[in-house]
Amino acid sequence: MGTWQFEGGLKFDRNGSLVMNSQWSIATPDEDRVFSLRDTDLLLPGLADFHVHIHWGPDTLGVSPPVLLRAGVLVGGDAGTLGWRDPVPTRRSPLPHIKLWISLLPHGLKHHPARIAFPGLTPLDTQHIEHLMEHHGHDIAGIKIRLGQIDAADDARLLTTGIAIAQQVHVPLMVHVSGSFLPPESLVESLRPGDVMTHVFHGLRGHFAQSASTINALAEGVKRGIWLDVGHGSRHFSWRTFHRLTDAGLLPHTISTDVTQATWHHPPVYDLSYVCSKLYAGGLALSTIYHGVVTHPTQYLGRPLPPHSLVVWRYRSSRTRFPDAEGLVEEGPGYWRPIVIVAHGQVVKNLLKKGAKTG
Repeated sequence: MGTWQFEGGLKFDRNGSLVMNSQWSIATPDEDRVFSLRDTDLLLPGLADFHVHIHWGPDTLGVSPPVLLRAGVLVGGDAGTLGWRDPVPTRRSPLPHIKLWISLLPHGLKHHPARIAFPGLTPLDTQHIEHLMEHHGHDIAGIKIRLGQIDAADDARLLTTGIAIAQQVHVPLMVHVSGSFLPPESLVESLRPGDVMTHVFHGLRGHFAQSASTINALAEGVKRGIWLDVGHGSRHFSWRTFHRLTDAGLLPHTISTDVTQATWHHPPVYDLSYVCSKLYAGGLALSTIYHGVVTHPTQYLGRPLPPHSLVVWRYRSSRTRFPDAEGLVEEGPGYWRPIVIVAHGQVVKNLLKKGAKTG
């Protein structure tokens, strides 16, 4: 075992403010070394992607945990890939730490992209969900529902049932709001403190920037404790919605990719570092980005970043086009890429020179 020391660069204090890094030490299996960073490099204790999709088997659309790890994601929330009738997977590897949002559809997204009507829940179904929470509660973040698939009646059944069952088993509800057939004001008013709206910056049917009343309703919901998640995905981010909401002070609590096999390292998602670069180009403050991928998701999921972990972001200065789902493009001066990833003392990536030996 040895110690790697990183000198220079910038890091965040507990409030999310940037401060100079004099020295960041981390234990690794390698010999002692010292690395000198650029003044603009950012040091992070790891990344947390609040809304991802994990590959649990041949019928699931997610990416593998090692793929996320190679992007610096050490904590993640799988948002409804699996349904309540699917077996809770055993952990194949300790990292990333994954917590599950269980879909209210019996088999989650296994039928994606087919649109499946919500079949409802029988008393036996409810007992099954209660049993699931009782035996696997440590690995479950909450219930996930996906609106906007069939019609308003289906959305209403999903929302009513989702709120009721989440309350019954004492977990929060995550709501896929993109394309919802329900009035956005009534949707927000139905949710409880601690519930999550993902894809909140979408520009599809039912978006929240369509009027002053919908923006005000969303603001009131945030005051009551509703969480806002980016959940970028292939179709769920609009620059127009983003700017209208952020101009009104409605910022995301969590920044996430909604990554799948189809969007991993493909436009418009790529990975979490790219999504953060996009939001930074759109005017989101670095402190908001830090809280969105470090403090807020780890606190909410109850999955702390592992000790002896580090991600170093380097900004690559190059005019970069950041498209949304509506064909609008904003340009930024560059983008971040992880050049060092150490996860629980294991070196996952190191693009720096070897560094000077010490001792």
